[in-house]
Amino acid sequence: MTVQHTQVRNVGSKQKNFCSLAFAVIGLACLLTVPVQAQAQISPSSKAETSFVIVSGSAAYKQRIALPPDAVLTVRVEDVSRADAHAKVLAETSESFGNRQVPIRFLLKVPSSAIDERFTYSVRATIKSGNDLLFSTTRSYPVLTRGAANQVDLMLDAVPPPVATSASNVVKPVPVTVPVPTPKRELVLPASFAGLLPCADCQGVAQTLSLRADGLYRLRRTYLGKDMAAVSELGRWRLDAGTRQVKLISPQSVTQMELLDDGNLRLLDQQGHSIKTSANLELRRTVQLDAISETLRWRGELNFLTDVASFRDCASGIAWPVATAAEYVQLEQAYRQSAKPLLIQFDGRLTLIPSTESAPREQMLIERLDQAEPGMTCVPKKNEIAREIKMSEESKVGGKPVACVW
Repeated sequence: MTVQHTQVRNVGSKQKNFCSLAFAVIGLACLLTVPVQAQAQISPSSKAETSFVIVSGSAAYKQRIALPPDAVLTVRVEDVSRADAHAKVLAETSESFGNRQVPIRFLLKVPSSAIDERFTYSVRATIKSGNDLLFSTTRSYPVLTRGAANQVDLMLDAVPPPVATSASNVVKPVPVTVPVPTPKRELVLPASFAGLLPCADCQGVAQTLSLRADGLYRLRRTYLGKDMAAVSELGRWRLDAGTRQVKLISPQSVTQMELLDDGNLRLLDQQGHSIKTSANLELRRTVQLDAISETLRWRGELNFLTDVASFRDCASGIAWPVATAAEYVQLEQAYRQSAKPLLIQFDGRLTLIPSTESAPREQMLIERLDQAEPGMTCVPKKNEIAREIKMSEESKVGGKPVACVW
């Protein structure tokens, strides 16, 4: 009987030890499992955190005036890739002047997910007091992509107040001040001009004109006080050396300006005559060139010669080789299928493409193709440009042929 009780106690002791060991293993497994579950719960939130790119700088103006404490500086980072669409705002900040005066520092956080390396982004700023727009940027300040810096110092121009309807209370526009080099009579190329011109239904039109030696021009207009993107116009320009008139020829219009003795430009009427007004009509030459390198809307003819594509712009008549990137393969296939030149419309930009055999060459980079019409050309616009060239070559001033710059 004693032996049997001893065996029972031994068996019970073994079962107790086994259960203790089992509970210890389960407990260890739970301890190992809890951090993994916690990590699984934390991981998604950490991945969901948004990363940002910082765009910073300062905003100032040339006028030596102090603004009231309620003046508000607003700075935006905008997507200006599409010339025919509203500028999408990626980041914005607004703050009152308070006791501060210019220059005022700013900092914007742009979500990395909103940035596309193929697109063009620019910083735009305004200063308001109540509902009155006092100052605004009038030129492009690129950031984020295509080698642009993310630190910019903005120079804002004065916006002329609206003209009073009462004859006894006429408010004269504030003259635009844009940095200019030493005055020169000669037109040194390439060149950019900027100014704030009057507007019938807005607070002013900020215009920036860039002229290239090959005859291409780009005129960018920003309508202040309107919720719309800047409008860019492309075309061909020429200078009448006799009358010192600059003519901008585009498919939509012809704009005439006078080259002043100080090297700046002044807007003329449609007949090329001076406009008598107290409003500012001058575009002043800028120190920094506003190169024609942003994404713009283009229309022209595409041809292939010995497997090399060439694009000729309808607006200016100028041709460039096409970069073998982006939409190139699609265009090549469309050309091979039709065996005819293509009339294409697209968003693209002029860019320097490096070469291992020669110096970098300017090429047209087609970023987004909108339309391709086989067998179609822009002959009417070519004829219009040719007619302007012929008129300028045949005209004479003082018995001497007029010299043209192309």
